[in-house]
Amino acid sequence: MTQLTLNQTTLLGATTGTIASLLLPLGGRQLLLPNLSMVEVVEADLQPVEGKPDWHMGLLSWRDTLIPVFSFEVMNGQPLPRERRRVAILNGISRQSELPFYGMLVQAPPRPARVKIAELEDLENAPTGPIEFLQVRYSGELACIPDLDAVEARLMAA
Repeated sequence: MTQLTLNQTTLLGATTGTIASLLLPLGGRQLLLPNLSMVEVVEADLQPVEGKPDWHMGLLSWRDTLIPVFSFEVMNGQPLPRERRRVAILNGISRQSELPFYGMLVQAPPRPARVKIAELEDLENAPTGPIEFLQVRYSGELACIPDLDAVEARLMAA
């Protein structure tokens, strides 16, 4: 039996209906994620950790657990934005038992989006970074669909 990744599941669901999604604002861009991938957004109160990659922003005490927090921009090879106020808590998808949750810095609260695959314009020639799955245009706005498997692999290796 083949296990579907979140991206495959999302695309499969999008061909058969509408996917409840979120647009997460980052520094100069936004991510498009299915609702199911995010738990909540909290204020950033991070504990620094020595000896980690520059994209690892520290640990967040959340629901009596310390979870790693990363910067999507830095992990993707871009500079760290100035505003770092909130952390989006994401569900782990590839290694649930080892990484059930992790945090990503966001610039503002996410906006809801009801997405059908037919509404997404695939920007085929748009360059993607190491943790980007696809660049798209949704309702006239540019968005990035992140490669959460690649993000989680880097978090696990750090």
